Amino acid sequence: MKREFSAGGVLFKGNEVLLILNPSGVWTFPKGNIEPGETPQQTAVMEVEEETGISGRVVKRIGDITYWYQMGGEKILKKVTYFLMEYEKGEVSPSWEVKDAGFFNRDEVPDLLKYRGDKEIFKKALSAHRRPEPPELFKRD
Repeated sequence: MKREFSAGGVLFKGNEVLLILNPSGVWTFPKGNIEPGETPQQTAVMEVEEETGISGRVVKRIGDITYWYQMGGEKILKKVTYFLMEYEKGEVSPSWEVKDAGFFNRDEVPDLLKYRGDKEIFKKALSAHRRPEPPELFKRD
């Protein structure tokens, strides 16, 4: 049995969320395989930018999803670590790896997502995104 480890991002730009249309025609979140020498956070940031043209920063880890898929008759166990991300810069420009990419109002996203794991990760991302940061007790001028 083969195992793969990937990382991806749930990127917010205000009330909008970045999605990709994968080669199977399913709306999902950008992600990719973690290469040797990369951290999951680095992979998430790079894959979001490579697949969509959007630069973002990692806010925090959301969680993992694990699933099976088959390629060339081989069964593969894949674990994907997702990060909550915030928009920094860029215009949506889908790469050759995806059919399309775009920002969608966060209220539309649950109806666009097909996979149960994506829906669970999105719920966690929404909860983390809504949670305010603790106030700064001391501010420097």
